[in-house]
Amino acid sequence: MKSVFTVDQIRRAENKLFAVQDHPDELMMSAATAVAAVARAMLTHPAGEMAGESVEEEDILLLVGPGGNGGDALYAGAFLASEGHRVDALLMGGDRVHERAREFFTAAGGTMMTGKPHHYDYDLVIDGILGIGGRGGIKVNTAQFMEHFYSSGTPVLAVDIPSGVDADTGALPEPTLVQLEGYETGSPIARQKIPTHINADVTITFGGLRRAHAVSAACGYVLMSDIRVKGTNQGAGLSLAEALQEVQFEDASPTLYTSRAWRTELENPNAAPVPAVPGVFPIGSQFILLDMEPTPESDKYTGGVVGIVAGSAQYPGAAVLACSGAVRATSSMVRFVGDEAVRGQVLAAHPEVVAAPTIGESGRVQSWVYGPGRGTGEEQVRELATLFGHPEPVLVDADGITLIARSPELLETLRHRAGPTVLTPHKGEFERLADALRESGVQIPSAHTDPIGAALAAARELNCCVLLKGRATVVATSDYAYVVNAGHSWSATPGSGDVLSGLVGAHLAQSYAELSRLPEFIPDMRLPETAVYSMVAPAVSIHAVAAILSARTEFGYAPTSASRIAEYIPAATARANANRIMNS
Repeated sequence: MKSVFTVDQIRRAENKLFAVQDHPDELMMSAATAVAAVARAMLTHPAGEMAGESVEEEDILLLVGPGGNGGDALYAGAFLASEGHRVDALLMGGDRVHERAREFFTAAGGTMMTGKPHHYDYDLVIDGILGIGGRGGIKVNTAQFMEHFYSSGTPVLAVDIPSGVDADTGALPEPTLVQLEGYETGSPIARQKIPTHINADVTITFGGLRRAHAVSAACGYVLMSDIRVKGTNQGAGLSLAEALQEVQFEDASPTLYTSRAWRTELENPNAAPVPAVPGVFPIGSQFILLDMEPTPESDKYTGGVVGIVAGSAQYPGAAVLACSGAVRATSSMVRFVGDEAVRGQVLAAHPEVVAAPTIGESGRVQSWVYGPGRGTGEEQVRELATLFGHPEPVLVDADGITLIARSPELLETLRHRAGPTVLTPHKGEFERLADALRESGVQIPSAHTDPIGAALAAARELNCCVLLKGRATVVATSDYAYVVNAGHSWSATPGSGDVLSGLVGAHLAQSYAELSRLPEFIPDMRLPETAVYSMVAPAVSIHAVAAILSARTEFGYAPTSASRIAEYIPAATARANANRIMNS
């Protein structure tokens, strides 16, 4: 789990280091050292001779912008050229270039190109065109040039952030329609839209992650290295990570974190985009998880009973899937509320579930899940209003989100609700909810272009926890946000969100039950009921792991389904706890 920072915070932290560095490019050269280390690891073998045998040298192309990222690339290229690699630099900002870095690069044996070379001459491209302050996309001719490298499978390493990606939001510039080279005019595939940003295989960043690293797939596999200046007046010097901690302490803004639920190298060390590099770290996946193993004193009630109100005659499967997620996540009781026909299907699939026709007849629970496939009529409005009057946590998904977006009364009730509330929209559902808030004058960013900002704004406005679903899922409260990058997209299948609702609801119930018992053991401790929100992101991570485990076959990965994802929740839970034990 890593901290995430805004561009402003990065700039302020960098200024602390600029003020004490001994050489005007000391910080830049420290960053370049990390870039060169990752580049080395991405190449098949080192330059020169290996084990006494002559090997073909691998060639590197630098795409050099006029700013600091271009300087980072040139210094890294110089280090690689001095080791025997052929390194060429292509200026992307005309004659504008970091002069000291260019002189250092050419002195080390690097070559400045005067025209665009052939893509097949290179084994690695290093993107140093735009930095975190860049605005807009890359030029159209650059985008067309990059298409050759993508098509040939040449790996791309981005310095700090892929050029064209907004570092604060992860938003991408509009693609452009071009005539592709090698096709006759009039050919049906000659004119295509291509991205006007760099799609990196690996991104190496410094000191701390930028928001885009948490949410943008264009960053590829994100690695981080701390960089430092010696600083003669600073004793042992100062690192960017240390400076960022100072800036974070100075700010009152919400704290942001990110993690990656699934890292390929955990399963196959040889499958990672780059091998291990000293001083360079991937995004981790360490969470504080509740121990799901029952104690000797446990029974079917003590682990937190979750109540699920879901499904309808039109969508009975939503109820079955939500209950599946909860049953697989907990050893405690799962209660279900629904129509008679739906209750029959739920009990046929899960005889351990206790079903009731109404909320009032369901019995006591420690959290509620409302909405998957439930419908959007007046009866459902009354049901959700009833649950909002209960003290325990309420998770609202799917049709429940639509009800809130359509009903000013429910929206206002949610704003002032005393108990914890978790909303779990996908981006389309979020936008319907955001539109309702915008109509009342509230500024909510777009979930499509700024998912972190959107989730944080909605969480603050509605006094709740917002779980904005996607490959990079944002879990936001008014005080902090987690971004859980699944590391894959196997959960993009119908009903997966219903399973997630049941899973998260079970974790909320257990957390709420634990908080309720806390005064028995620590009489003077009073944690807020919203402390249950800390269990949401770990549950999202478990769901992501369950999805990829469900897609595995003896021959490789293959399409999965929501039912299979639910089946793999116990294995994913065990894996998460095993990782916690190994990392403790």
